This record gives sequence, structure tokens and C-alpha cells, in this order.
Amino acid sequence: MAILNKAWIRHLLHGATLLAILQALAPLPAQADANRLTTASANRPADVPANYVVTPFGFFHPSCVQEIKRQEKLLADGRIQAADGNIRAGASCGHVRYGAHGEAIAAHDAQAGPRPAASTQDTANGWVEDTDLVTSSAYGGINASWAVPAAPVGSDGQVVYFFPGLQDRDNVQSILQPVLGWNAFNDNAWTIASWNCCQNGAVNYSTPQTVNSGDQIVGTVQNNCAAGTATCASWSINTLDITLNVSSALNRTSNYGQTFNWAFGGVLEVYGVAGCQDYPQDGTISFNNIQLFDINKKQITKPASLAWSPNVLQQSGCNLNSSATTSVSTLSY
Repeated sequence: MAILNKAWIRHLLHGATLLAILQALAPLPAQADANRLTTASANRPADVPANYVVTPFGFFHPSCVQEIKRQEKLLADGRIQAADGNIRAGASCGHVRYGAHGEAIAAHDAQAGPRPAASTQDTANGWVEDTDLVTSSAYGGINASWAVPAAPVGSDGQVVYFFPGLQDRDNVQSILQPVLGWNAFNDNAWTIASWNCCQNGAVNYSTPQTVNSGDQIVGTVQNNCAAGTATCASWSINTLDITLNVSSALNRTSNYGQTFNWAFGGVLEVYGVAGCQDYPQDGTISFNNIQLFDINKKQITKPASLAWSPNVLQQSGCNLNSSATTSVSTLSY
């Protein structure tokens, strides 16, 4: 069974045509400003420099973050290959980066801890809640769909991310993630982009696309290796807006030596959230039709293997809650 198959898409869209899916590969006329990621707000941890930018991996110097354009391929050594075969150097970061709590991490080190949990201070920075699942083998891919929430009422320079993803619990380097972000590109708008990190200390993201509240998003992470490959070197991440027929993808991006045995059905990650008004105003999001695949690229269907663990990683007065069934992860805030 293919990881992203036509039957699943038809089920998800309740009758949308395959042509509409293929049209998602067409560029969107109005794109986010990919060169202007959001600068860390006044609510950043004290040790984070004011010129650092926000990413789903923490705070980075702007020179350490790079866009991988459509038709480009991120090679395992950090170089970038164009569609015509020409290769250019990728970013090589010599600057320290900072985790959610403001902890300094050397440019070429793995992230601190298994997941960047949110701070316990009044301002939230990092992962707030999620659902997760671990296997003794490895996963071959994950699909999920969700709707773009309403915009937050508050405007404190905050960044809000939602995504499913895959990670290596035993060798934490990065997480492959199709991401919906609020104000991710200094725009006070919703955008989609696909992310990977951190070869040579660099953060990589696909060309972002602007989307709207109410749009239907499909996120996919797929390995590109033969069935049975536990540690696959090549992965494709796609964030697709079905409503607008646009997508933002990292194709054939590296695993950086990781074996992805840790799945996330849905994650809420934030930076610079100063209060409940800084979360989307509708207060809840559901990741639906979650499909998880084994290394043979077959969908995992046994309920015992889909017992997602709901986790709230920060306590606050914002009605935080996480719950899950075998195919739906719901996060409240």
C-alpha cells in the first residue's frame, strides 16, 4: 500500500478529484516573505539575543536558517542541488542557538532533551502539548489532516505552530514536520511550510505559502527507500492546502542518520505566548485521519499499536488538554 494513496485522499476530501490534488503542486501567487522569519519577541528568554529568529527548533541566528526552493534537493552533507543538477553550498552555521528555555546549544550539537518542552514561566516558549507513540522498530511515514484555526485575538509577536511528525527517540537530532504556523514569517498570518534541521547547524524549510482560517491541511512524511529499510536516508515532507490547491514540500531531505521510531499525531508549539489571548481564538484543533506506516510501507491498523499518549507539557490557566483515539488527536488551549 502506498503511503499517500488515492483512496485515502478521496476519503479525506469527500469527493474531491485527483486533479485538484495534482493542482496543489502549482505555485500560489501570493507567497509569504520567506526571507523574514519572525524575530524573537520581547517575551523571549532573557539569554536569547534580540536579532535571533524563531523556528520550530528554537531560536537561531538568521544566517543559520535557509529556504529550500521548489525543485531543489537538500543533500545529506547540507549542500543544495537544483533541478538542473547544479549544486550550491548550504548554510554552515557557526553561531550558538538557543532552546525554548533560553539554554545555549552549540551550533553542531543535537537539540537539548527529547522534545523542546515549554517553559514554566508566564511566557510560553516551546512545546505545549502533543500526542506521541513509540515503536520498537521504525516508522515509514505518517499522514494527518487538520483545519486552519481562527487567528489569535492577541498580538504579542507570538509564533504558533501545529504539526504531526516523526523523530528518533534514541538519537534526537531533528523532527521531520509538515507545519502550519501563525506569524512564522513575521506576517500575522497563517502559512504552511515543511521543515528539517540541523546539518551543519542549519535549519531548512520549504518555500512557505499563505493560507486562510478554515482551509483544510494535509501533512505527510514519507520515506523514499525500499520497503523494509529501517534507517532510510531520504524522506519527503509535504504540507498541502487542499482548499487553495497549494503545497510546500521538502523532497528527498536527509534523515541525518536517524531511525524514526517516535511519532507525533499532533503538536502545539509556541514562542512568545504571553497569555491565553495569544492562542487561536477557537480554542481547539483536531488532527484527523491520522495514518501511521511501518517500514514495509503498510498502514498500521492494530489498535494496540495506535495507543497514542496525550501529553500536556505546560500547566496554565488556558484550558490546556490533549486527547487521542487511534486516528484523531485533539489539542485544546
